Amino acid sequence: MMDGIVDKIRSLNMVFGKSATTVIPLEALCQKLCKILGCNIYLFDNEGHIFACAVAPVFLCPYIECSLLQKELPGYYMELFNSQDQSMVGLYEEDPRCTYGDVGRCTFQNRYYSIYPIFSMFKKTAGILFIRYENQFSEADKVLCEYTCAIVSIEMLRQEQEKATVLSSQAAKAKVTVESLSFSEKKASRAIMREIDWKCGEVFLNAIASQTYTAPSTVSGALKKLELATLISTKSRGVKGMYVEVRNPNLRTELEKFERNPHA
Repeated sequence: MMDGIVDKIRSLNMVFGKSATTVIPLEALCQKLCKILGCNIYLFDNEGHIFACAVAPVFLCPYIECSLLQKELPGYYMELFNSQDQSMVGLYEEDPRCTYGDVGRCTFQNRYYSIYPIFSMFKKTAGILFIRYENQFSEADKVLCEYTCAIVSIEMLRQEQEKATVLSSQAAKAKVTVESLSFSEKKASRAIMREIDWKCGEVFLNAIASQTYTAPSTVSGALKKLELATLISTKSRGVKGMYVEVRNPNLRTELEKFERNPHA
């Protein structure tokens, strides 16, 4: 018995060690943890939307694909989750309802489940639902679930931090690039973005040049600078036409600053 628990802890340590050095998609992380714990795992946000999950092979049923496509946690789980900020461990249902709302009763009986909240900056931002049938969670299983919750929490926090770093980098890149444009290039860039509604579309360099009282070479130069900074991507359409797609949404923010105060 102890050997089995130690093996599971070692396996969890390997997952934890890998997640400390490599970004693991949360869906893949759930799959790894599901195999170790032998139970279903669902990660969900405060609105009950399931953003990652894994189902143990032994608990597969004809409705599982429908359930996963639905991607929403049943309301009674959310009522429990919202009722308190503490973990709810070892809950039991003898004749449970199916997690797919249109089915009714679950094809399995004797459902054991636990709900763990996930906190970020002292705020409950998500939760983990563990489900197993027939065999209840032992004290050792509960320890493993606590450890699993810690691994998931740390990985989610790290991914949030990396996302924030990327967003900050994108904002800085847009700011520096727009500031490096000449006055005429900023005018041309703003006209191009308006032409494609700040998303994507086809523009004609001569038309933009005429509209902004600049030379076609100025319009072309502005596009090249924005593309080199990966703020946009372009494709030639011939006869001086160009398909433009915005890659960095912060470009709009910086060009709108120029529009409000062009001589800053």
